[in-house]
Amino acid sequence: MCSDDPNLGPAANKAKCHAIACFVFSIFSLLGFASPPAGSVGAVGGLLACIASSILMCCGPKAGEGGQKFLTAGVLLLIGGIIQLIMFAVIIVLMIMVLTAVHENAWCDKRYKPCTAATNGCSCTSGYSGYIDNVTFAEISSIDADWDDDTYCTGETDGLCYHHLIEDGEAVEYTTCSATTTKEFCEGVHGIGKAVVTGLVVAIMGISCFFLFIAGLLNTLGGAYCLKAKKEMDAKVGTSTTAQGMPPVAQGQVVQAVAVPATIDATATV
Repeated sequence: MCSDDPNLGPAANKAKCHAIACFVFSIFSLLGFASPPAGSVGAVGGLLACIASSILMCCGPKAGEGGQKFLTAGVLLLIGGIIQLIMFAVIIVLMIMVLTAVHENAWCDKRYKPCTAATNGCSCTSGYSGYIDNVTFAEISSIDADWDDDTYCTGETDGLCYHHLIEDGEAVEYTTCSATTTKEFCEGVHGIGKAVVTGLVVAIMGISCFFLFIAGLLNTLGGAYCLKAKKEMDAKVGTSTTAQGMPPVAQGQVVQAVAVPATIDATATV
C-alpha cells in the first residue's frame, strides 16, 4: 500500500501513490503486443509509463531535491498515456473493420444463388434427372472426367445453383444445380468458423483495448499530477534557498541586541 512521506507535500505524495496504479495497468497494457500494429504501438506507450512509474516508486525524489524527477516522470507518463489513448481508438476502428469483413465475406452466399437453369442447360426447378437431350453416350464419354457436371442433370427442384468460381481454382466460372440442404450445411460449417474468428478478434483486440484505455487515462492523469508535484517541490526548494543563512526565530523569542564596545582611540591623551 502507498503511505505518505511526511517530508513531501500533498501533491508529491499523491503523484507517487498514483504511479503505482499507472505501473500496474501499464504492465497489463503490454498485451497490446499481441494485436499489432496499433496494439504494439500502444504497448510501447505502456513501456514508457512503466519507466516513468519506476522512477517515482524505486528512487523517488526526497525533500530538498527539487522536482526534476517528477518532471521526467510526468513527461514520460503524458507521452505514454496519449499514445495509448490514440491507439485505443485506432484498435476500436480496426476491430470494427475486421468484424465487418468477417461477416460480410459470406462464403456460402457468394456461391449459392437462386437460378432456373445451370450453365450446362439443366433445369434446376423441373426435377428432370438424366442426360441432356441431344447428347449421346459416346459424346459424353469422350469429353473429360467431369462429364457428369457438364452433361448430366441431377433432378433438383429448389431453383438453386452452386457457382464454381475462379478463386476456387476453376479455369472458368460456371454453375451447377444444387439443393437447399447443401447450402444449409455450408452455412452451418462456415457459421462455426465465423463465430470462432469473431470470438478470437473480440478476445485479443478487446482485451488490448480495455487495458490501453484504462492505462491511457491513468497515465495521462499521472502526468498531470507529476507536473503539479514538480511545481510544489521547486517552490519548497526556492523557499529554503531564500531563507538560507537566516537562523530561525522561535515563536515568542526575544532577540537581544548585543552591544559592541567602542574602539579605543590610541591617540587619546592619558
